[in-house]
Amino acid sequence: MANETGVTFIGEKLEERAPPSLPDNIVIIGDAAMATGFKLAGVSEIYVADEKEGAARLVEVLDRENVGIVIVKDEIISHLDWRVKKRIESIAKPVVIAVPGKRGPLGEEGSLRELVKRALGFEMKG
Repeated sequence: MANETGVTFIGEKLEERAPPSLPDNIVIIGDAAMATGFKLAGVSEIYVADEKEGAARLVEVLDRENVGIVIVKDEIISHLDWRVKKRIESIAKPVVIAVPGKRGPLGEEGSLRELVKRALGFEMKG
């Protein structure tokens, strides 16, 4: 059905839908710019840290049962001990996703889709 502006709505009107909410179990570890972006997106647990501090924080977060997703700056991942990297590759939860910093991707971790596929064991469509 078209309204007075000629826009046809299928199902619910956009303004009547509740905004999607983010789960409380997302943790961000990165720089100030990354923190600002995710804060605006509604994520509440954010840690601003350099590579060394971020690596230590990531190890702490991996041990928490209530964390489902950890989004971390890829430069922090590159400073991790090989045993921690191996642990991240082998666990199902939390899903650790490395995002590129200002200098671009480091190339070590692969694309976001590949990281999610490796973490979950299957490819997400969409």
